[in-house]
Amino acid sequence: MRPWFSPDPVVALLALAGCTLLAGLLEMGARRRRKRRLRRLAAQWRMTYSSRDRLRISHRIADRLPIPGAADVYVADVIYGSEGGRYRYIFTAEYTVGVVRTKRRQLRVAAFSESRQRRPDQSPDPVVLAPEGLSILEQYQKLAPSTSNVGK
Repeated sequence: MRPWFSPDPVVALLALAGCTLLAGLLEMGARRRRKRRLRRLAAQWRMTYSSRDRLRISHRIADRLPIPGAADVYVADVIYGSEGGRYRYIFTAEYTVGVVRTKRRQLRVAAFSESRQRRPDQSPDPVVLAPEGLSILEQYQKLAPSTSNVGK
């Protein structure tokens, strides 16, 4: 009786390469859909969307995340705009929590705002995290700005 999978190493390598390619294509499609939805959301809020952290937000919020011990902070999918005399940022924050063996990465949507005229003596606003257990898009919607003030 012949096995359903050939023991030939070349066939196994090609099968693994095909599976990897398929997974990469599926991930790329999901990423494009998420970017398109976030861009629409930013337009609806009269704000701007950037898939990368061009504003260097990760450096400004790393020590202000309301998660004790959060480290290695990475920011992506930033929606930003002005709201009155303030700049408002809503973004995806990925960070590591835990010590030694129990380290794990977490992904949450966060928001903060800052004054247009930043002064050294002014304390920074807190970073607010969206509730856990929601999809990324739902987390963005929970942190939605008041639409009457955004973009003015």
